[in-house]
Amino acid sequence: MMENISAYIQARKSWSIKNVLANYFKAINLYANIHREYHAGKDVSFDKLRQLSVILYSIKEELHLIYRRLQDPRKNLFEKANKYTPNQVELSFINNVGLLFHKAMVARELKYMLEYYETEAEEDYLEVKKSLDDYMQRLLALFDKGISIIQPFLRNFQEDVIVLSFILENSRYVESVLGVELESLLKEFGDGAVHSAYIKVSRYFIDSGWLDRAKKVLYDALKLDPGNEEIRDMLVQYG
Repeated sequence: MMENISAYIQARKSWSIKNVLANYFKAINLYANIHREYHAGKDVSFDKLRQLSVILYSIKEELHLIYRRLQDPRKNLFEKANKYTPNQVELSFINNVGLLFHKAMVARELKYMLEYYETEAEEDYLEVKKSLDDYMQRLLALFDKGISIIQPFLRNFQEDVIVLSFILENSRYVESVLGVELESLLKEFGDGAVHSAYIKVSRYFIDSGWLDRAKKVLYDALKLDPGNEEIRDMLVQYG
């Protein structure tokens, strides 16, 4: 049965996913720094954990803006709304973000207790500290799982020029976060996906009047595929 998606949600989806990816990558980098400092025995402030939870909350809400909420996991029942019903990969990502947010909230409150309240006994302090250690590890495991979910999640948007433009224009950032080369990631989208993604995005930029951005993408494409005549012709025409 065809879903009745509101016109606003249809128009918003690509931009929402772009925002979600940008903020999720930001959260990964932020937590990597937090965990590195925490593991090294350095003090990690409540404010840093609060910042993490704020970013995760914005991701969670952006996803719920365009996807129907799962109300009963046992019966696979979703809310009645003119939104998209998430497929299994999308649902896995939504669940990952939700768990990250709620565990980040617990971690930040535990840190708040350690930072702003005096404990009556050392065992109280040690109990809270042990709980914080546990949640810091849980967050690390969830982010590791999230990185493995992102690649199949991205395949749902391999034809989405707005999402592709984010990936191509932030290629080094994407590579560092996911731990894979961009070319390998694009090849997973199918045969010819590497140069077709660059061409699709460059045409989108050209049609939008962003010639400088288009040329940058085309030159990046030429480095990957020096013999591609279509890319060379576009550079001659618009370069």
